[in-house]
Amino acid sequence: MKLSPLPIYMIGVSIALIAASYGFFHQWTPNDTEANRFNATSEELQAVIDQRPAAQRRVDTAKSLVEAEAAKWRAIVALRTPATSRAERGVDISVNPYQLIADTQGYRNDIQRAINAQVRAGGVVVVQGPYVPGPDTTSPVNEVLRTFYNYPPFAFPVVILDLGQVTVRGTYDQIKANYKAYSKMPRYLAIADGLRLEGTGATLTGTYNLSVVGFIRGKKIAAPIGDAAGAPAAGGVPGIPGVPPGVTPFGGPGGPPPGAIGAGGPTAAGAGR
Repeated sequence: MKLSPLPIYMIGVSIALIAASYGFFHQWTPNDTEANRFNATSEELQAVIDQRPAAQRRVDTAKSLVEAEAAKWRAIVALRTPATSRAERGVDISVNPYQLIADTQGYRNDIQRAINAQVRAGGVVVVQGPYVPGPDTTSPVNEVLRTFYNYPPFAFPVVILDLGQVTVRGTYDQIKANYKAYSKMPRYLAIADGLRLEGTGATLTGTYNLSVVGFIRGKKIAAPIGDAAGAPAAGGVPGIPGVPPGVTPFGGPGGPPPGAIGAGGPTAAGAGR
């Protein structure tokens, strides 16, 4: 039986619609959607790329600011922090704890000398000068970093000295110069505050509080000695094995050895000279 042209035409149209539907829904639409997503992503990426010069300028500016601040700190370190060797009146904290105890006592004396010299700035007469306490030699040997250099709890070794009241005598200009001179104390950051003046004549008495901070330079800190090495010898001083009973190194717990710099304050004969 022969088909009329109409069914043949309808069959052809149906097949064409099926092919067109397949091409539209399974090929063209997904590809077009993917292409649109790709174009959108490309535009976003291009926008980010276009921002790169500005971002690089911000990075360069940030680096310049960091370097400028680092340069300022290096200048402070060069002039306002102790040296890293005993030969330069500083301290090396990388030595073993036994050596550090001995070195710290010498370093304490050097701090006292520096303060003795500073407290006389302006030509004043020192009535009551500051005394720098020494390391606690009654603590275990490994404790010197904590008790004297505050490491830890601070994340870096630093000597912090709250030295209490200082009393000086002189003219108004002398006391003023003395008070202001702490802002330029070599190797240390010194803070004087609470200045009070007494007297009515040409010679006045000035009293103020003094604190001194010493940031300890060094990239290495010695590891602590084991518990057995840090234990006290029989009848000896805790943390310093071999010290006989009744003998306390450095002249007593935390105190200066006989004739140490600073004993009796900076007005003692020969102190700091």
